[in-house]
Amino acid sequence: MPARPLGVVLLTMVLAACSSAPAATLNGGADSLYVGVAFSTDSGIDTRGYANGVKMALDKLNATRPHGALPLAVRLPSKGASDVLIAASFRDDPKIIGVVGHTGSAATIAAAPIYADAEHNGRHALIDITPTATNPRVTKTTSWVFRVCPTDDDAARALARFAADSLHAKRVAIIYRDDLFGRGYTTAFMNELTAHHVPVVERDPYLRGIAEYDAYAIRMTQRGVDAVVIAGGANEAVDILRAIRKAGSRAKFLGSDDLASFGSDPVTAREFAGLRFTAFYDPQSGSVAQSFADQYQKTFGLVADQKAALAYDAATLIAEAVFAVGPDRSRVRSWVAHAPELAGASGTIHFNGSSGDPVEKPVAIGVVHP
Repeated sequence: MPARPLGVVLLTMVLAACSSAPAATLNGGADSLYVGVAFSTDSGIDTRGYANGVKMALDKLNATRPHGALPLAVRLPSKGASDVLIAASFRDDPKIIGVVGHTGSAATIAAAPIYADAEHNGRHALIDITPTATNPRVTKTTSWVFRVCPTDDDAARALARFAADSLHAKRVAIIYRDDLFGRGYTTAFMNELTAHHVPVVERDPYLRGIAEYDAYAIRMTQRGVDAVVIAGGANEAVDILRAIRKAGSRAKFLGSDDLASFGSDPVTAREFAGLRFTAFYDPQSGSVAQSFADQYQKTFGLVADQKAALAYDAATLIAEAVFAVGPDRSRVRSWVAHAPELAGASGTIHFNGSSGDPVEKPVAIGVVHP
């Protein structure tokens, strides 16, 4: 298949305020209701896409809101607040009607009972739609947490199918971060690869902060692997892949969506050109995705990434619910759970009413271009 400009190939799938600093708002007024955007302000992660995506969705829907409906605005988290305190401050603010976040699985799981308002038997419960928390457990603890991204299991299975069917890999090695994510991703990947009769000849764990991978690299090279899968973060992957290349391996590299960041730096992109990664947004997948990408570029002067697209879709669901059934938190949650299909920037989204996971959400395979 010829390369496309952004290097993505779709695969069909069959995701009480205690801070000393006040929360910030974007374009809010005295008569506004709010959608909270939940991310840790000191995480070190670039969070602009999340807030931008939510703002873009609300601006669009505010322009066509029903007569008499209150406008929706963005509420940002308090600076320095923990994920749990962010969740509590949003839950306890009656003007907040829904939350987009949290961005990571551990934070979303920790905040889940707060959004469900377990301490008050659900009296102040608030819907939380996470754009990027991919661990399968995220939506299992409460009916108030949804996601618009696929799960880690979905992504791992899609990557395994790509390795077997498109790369025609014959001998695969996996190096995985020895934590909840890495172990779960590896299990799902191996199960799918086994179903395609492709052997995993090397499987090695690593710990965050360990920078010596030469032994793994030499063994992989000696065993003649033709594909190496990184089930971990981009920072560690750089050192891992350099060690493998240094050992003389010519294996193809594959990894999770975190490795998409390789394409954002020209030097890294040239070094690791051809690396494949799972992605949850393809701007060329249809008119809605392309329209979103164009408008995002025009509005913010930035290239839209999956953080922005997924946050946009999560905020769209909340806003559509509010304008359909009014600003009642329980009715908003029920509308989202049983909503008709949403043609989102990241693909079609709908839920089956009994699960917070989107049904058959597509996963894309991206490629790093020099």
